[in-house]
Amino acid sequence: MEQLKVKKKDTIIINAIVYLALSFLFLYLQYAYRHQLSPFSAVYLRKSAELFWYAAVPIVIASVLIWRHHKLTLWAYNFCIYLVGFKVVEGLFIEFNKIIVIALFFYAVISYFLYQLLSQYLGLASINPNYSANDLFGPLLKQIPCDLKWGESETVRGYLTNWDEEGCFIHIEDAKPLPSKVGVVIEFQGRQFTQEGEVVAQSTEFHGVGIKFEKRLKDLKVFNWSEFTELIHELGFQPKRLR
Repeated sequence: MEQLKVKKKDTIIINAIVYLALSFLFLYLQYAYRHQLSPFSAVYLRKSAELFWYAAVPIVIASVLIWRHHKLTLWAYNFCIYLVGFKVVEGLFIEFNKIIVIALFFYAVISYFLYQLLSQYLGLASINPNYSANDLFGPLLKQIPCDLKWGESETVRGYLTNWDEEGCFIHIEDAKPLPSKVGVVIEFQGRQFTQEGEVVAQSTEFHGVGIKFEKRLKDLKVFNWSEFTELIHELGFQPKRLR
């Protein structure tokens, strides 16, 4: 997989980082509640670094990985959630408390749903090249050609490596930086599909670009991205079959 620079961060990325920070706060507050300490005590605030360093370090690392859309993002997120949950449960074995049990239940539920949203986002084709530097035959064996167009006459040739209903990832031969919006033109099965999309990710070497499209209704004059995905779905084409 190419190293990507994601230009536009989705709100789920920011929410996941904020939630990890709140997870540390949850660990901090439940400890203070169990030991009848004031969470605003200067002594407790200073001692928290010594008490909870084992959680603070993984949370900071996980936040960096999430922000960079690293391949270990989901693993790092899960590790932090399990770590915080384990330490809270460990405290409950020492001293059972109903309020902390209820808080832990809601923490687990929110963590699960946030994981599902984060997993769904990271699975989008616009931020997944679907190939790696070790792949033979170019990056992929089979290719669906397309053109990227912007401005009055700027055009770059490439081919699809991944796609879904919301966007696609394109490998381009002539590496160059692209503007924030480009038009994608695909010649397939004797038809031309055209739609403008937003560049949300690009590889550090400019050989790969992720495009996100807005949903549009079918047009009798011009075939758009929705009609293209509908056609290839009917024909049984899938990104994994390009390999």
